[in-house]
Amino acid sequence: MTVAPIFPNPPGAAPRPVEEVPGPAGGPIAAMRLLRADPLAGLTRLRREFGPVVRLSSRPVSAFLVADPTAIGDGLVGSNRTHAKGAVRRGFGSSETVVQPLTMLLGQGLLTSAGEVHRRQRRLMQPLFHRQRIAGYGDTFARIADDTAATWRDGQRLDVHAEMTEMTLAIVARTLFGVDLDSEVIAVVRTAIDENMPAAGRARLPGFEAFERLPLPAPRRRRAARESLDRVVYDLIEARRTAGAGGDDLLSLLLSTRDADTGAGMADEEVRDEALTIMLAGHETTANALSWTFHLLAGDAEVAARMHAELDTVLADRTPSMDDLSRLPYTDAVFRESMRLYPPVWAMGRHLTEEREVGGYLLPAGSTLLFSQWVMHRDERWWPDPARFDPTRWLGASIGVGAAPPDQPRYSYFPFGGGPRQCIGNTFAHAEGVLALAAISRRWSFEPVAGIEIVPQPLVTLRPRDGLPMTARRRG
Repeated sequence: MTVAPIFPNPPGAAPRPVEEVPGPAGGPIAAMRLLRADPLAGLTRLRREFGPVVRLSSRPVSAFLVADPTAIGDGLVGSNRTHAKGAVRRGFGSSETVVQPLTMLLGQGLLTSAGEVHRRQRRLMQPLFHRQRIAGYGDTFARIADDTAATWRDGQRLDVHAEMTEMTLAIVARTLFGVDLDSEVIAVVRTAIDENMPAAGRARLPGFEAFERLPLPAPRRRRAARESLDRVVYDLIEARRTAGAGGDDLLSLLLSTRDADTGAGMADEEVRDEALTIMLAGHETTANALSWTFHLLAGDAEVAARMHAELDTVLADRTPSMDDLSRLPYTDAVFRESMRLYPPVWAMGRHLTEEREVGGYLLPAGSTLLFSQWVMHRDERWWPDPARFDPTRWLGASIGVGAAPPDQPRYSYFPFGGGPRQCIGNTFAHAEGVLALAAISRRWSFEPVAGIEIVPQPLVTLRPRDGLPMTARRRG
């Protein structure tokens, strides 16, 4: 499918002024009401009614939904230096601040840092995610998935999201930190995420930091959860320092690195930020992706049967390995299609550091741009019958990790972002997801629980709002 980008004026024409960016009747107030009621449906409706660039707000800052693959590609890749990470927040006065919602939990790690700091951190950690290194993780992915499933009973009711969260955390801990986490540590990590993730989106509001310091119950719980998480991570750091930091895992790499100019090592706080970023971001998104995959399979017997038939043919009764990835094209397609319909990261923000043409409009410096995977992955311009769970969209061609099918615009699909800030662990996460899906599904399937509606909750990541209760059924 070759479709020209949709711009509001002809190619080569002068950009139109920002005042002409369309939006709903009632202006930004109407747009904000839509988004507060249901951000996913609201953004989808705004794109459908007003086109690829939609005004979301004008005061205290200008914010726009950008839903054109070419404009998104320009922001993530072509002109990424003028499209900086984060959203602009204006205080009660006239000052403006760039905010990263996850900074209160992750500090200045790879996910939240910017500029030269981010580039240095990415260069440091890139070797951990080389393809050759990931190939060595495959057995661990499948073994931990098998260990997780071994605790289930036929007919048992499970919260599949909780199970996937614990499993992916164990995978990250073993492969990247070289440790096994006990149940108490896992509970600390889950509590920190559950307490802080819902509040992270409010970091864009003026006065958020002051509110978080108040002696109120909710901020107190969030602070206590973060402090408990800090103790866990600092204990891991100290244990690795004591052992000599001579391994090839993430903690050893961070502790042994030295500044090229000064010879100084990283402070414990810097190591903490990077370790936390990988630990939390590295398991939360894959846990969500697998949860939504099992949810979709439970609702489509035909897709599930075809995937199970492939697994039975290729694996028989053995555990999958990295060598099996190329032999499981339909299982791989199921996972990609799940991330299309339920992208673990459903939207990302950028702000303009200078005046810039975006989608045919001249937008001012300081504008916040919202690129939404949820909107783009369900856009009927690129995806026929977009709400249908159809893994065959991904068959018949060699498609890179996180890439769109070859006959579609590159940024009609971008579950891992793109450009210099593309998720450093995209290949890791994809291999982990497909192998865990295969390892579990060769022996188990899941049934939905009658009377329970599964609703996506668009926080920083896209989770099932009240978990994912399902009944486990042993196959064969």
